[in-house]
Amino acid sequence: MKHVSVLKSEVLDQFSYLKGKAGIFVDGTLGMAGHSLSLENISDKLKIIGIDADEEALGLVKKELSVSKHSKNFILVHNNFKSIKKILVELNIEKIDGALLDLGVSSMQLDQKDRGFSFQDSTQLLDMRMDQTRDLTAAKILNFYKENQLSQIIFNYGEEKFARIIAKNIIEFRKKTPITTIHLLLNILDISIPKSVQMRSKTHFATKTFQALRIEVNGELDGLDQAIKDFASVLRPGGRLAVISFHSLEDRIVKKTFSFLAHPCQCPSEMPCICGLVPEIKILTKKPIIPSAEETTNNPRSRSAKLRVLEKISNTTNK
Repeated sequence: MKHVSVLKSEVLDQFSYLKGKAGIFVDGTLGMAGHSLSLENISDKLKIIGIDADEEALGLVKKELSVSKHSKNFILVHNNFKSIKKILVELNIEKIDGALLDLGVSSMQLDQKDRGFSFQDSTQLLDMRMDQTRDLTAAKILNFYKENQLSQIIFNYGEEKFARIIAKNIIEFRKKTPITTIHLLLNILDISIPKSVQMRSKTHFATKTFQALRIEVNGELDGLDQAIKDFASVLRPGGRLAVISFHSLEDRIVKKTFSFLAHPCQCPSEMPCICGLVPEIKILTKKPIIPSAEETTNNPRSRSAKLRVLEKISNTTNK
């Protein structure tokens, strides 16, 4: 499937305040740079810092930029967006004018069958690493994690109600042979999830477990709340952070963190505030922005996307 940036026009609308202006924009999950390249239609004066944990994605973007007149506008960084403060220090940048986080796995990664993100080619190895320099793979989780660890991961990250039986069957299977390929995992899931449930489900029976393994391999939820706080702290007043999430676990963290930043005072409502904490941001999306019916028809992978946006406000009270 061709790479298609999700909610592109909606994202660009949120950064229309940058039109024609110079400034610094951070794309914390650059991918194939679909959103960032489109930002140049708003302003060709922006300096865009493109961060991605996937070296292969960065290589492809670098190649595309090599024939672009706007290549000088981009700074490509191989890192995780959760290290935003360190990245900006290394670039000698104090504040930024806008930022985007497009969470989860990219279309490119899903379509590269040898990366093991998709169950469409069952002959592939169970990898699922966004950052190929990391050591942990899905196969290592399946072959070395204890049964209770597997059950918790599949239940918590995949919201799979058959997590316990799946974990039990993984343990039994790996006693006979290592679980290294997608085909072997699909066999385990097939015998673990009742056929009646599989037939009624709107999604493939392996979807939830694959999601859980991918999140564990890449530590996708670890430190996401702190990363959002860090991005908010480096925004200039009037600057915005837009976050696109693709499943309820991510969106829950984004929503909760946005709410905390907008209402940091935890003092009892009936008592005078003694903490001195005042809002750093205001939330621009009371409800998340979701794809149009046309977009979900043209790009089914966008159907679960939710966009939330915050704006930094002037604040000299908090330290």
